[in-house]
Amino acid sequence: MHLTDCIEYLKGKYGGLLLNKKEVAKELRRSPATIDRLRKTGHIKAKKIGNEVFFTVDEVARFIAA
Repeated sequence: MHLTDCIEYLKGKYGGLLLNKKEVAKELRRSPATIDRLRKTGHIKAKKIGNEVFFTVDEVARFIAA
């Protein structure tokens, strides 16, 4: 899947620009613990807002397309 197609798909499916850890885990077919490991090792970038961790649609699409 091309990067732009992936971005549009994710935006349409989730209706926004940010995904929470559970949504990213579902899209990548990985556990939330694996998503935490990918984030901590720098493989996927996240933003922390309050006590929650969010991922931009662009970052998730980049990870999928890689």
